[in-house]
Amino acid sequence: MTSEKNTVSAGDCFEAAGKFVRAPEVVEYPDDYRLVHGNVAKLRQNEAVNHAWVEEDDEIVHEVSNGRNDVYMKKVYYEKHQVSNVRAYTVEEALLLLVQHGHWGPWD
Repeated sequence: MTSEKNTVSAGDCFEAAGKFVRAPEVVEYPDDYRLVHGNVAKLRQNEAVNHAWVEEDDEIVHEVSNGRNDVYMKKVYYEKHQVSNVRAYTVEEALLLLVQHGHWGPWD
């Protein structure tokens, strides 16, 4: 892993977010959740890094990387972390891409 702009951040965000959307309680209500990949500028000294999280009902963000289980209002999370370059996947899309690529992401 490098510290160049737009590289994958050190941590397990892609795997943790992917596992979150595979959980039975999410799979039972797939229309309520989106796996999201994007750039965040506020995780590491204002350096934009790739990151993954889960959104619920387009209002709530679940931050589950590195053992966290934090919940934010989406607007607050996006402002706090200066989110950009967002790609949201339905649960079905995320599970299909996981199988196709053989890794947690990013896929695009």
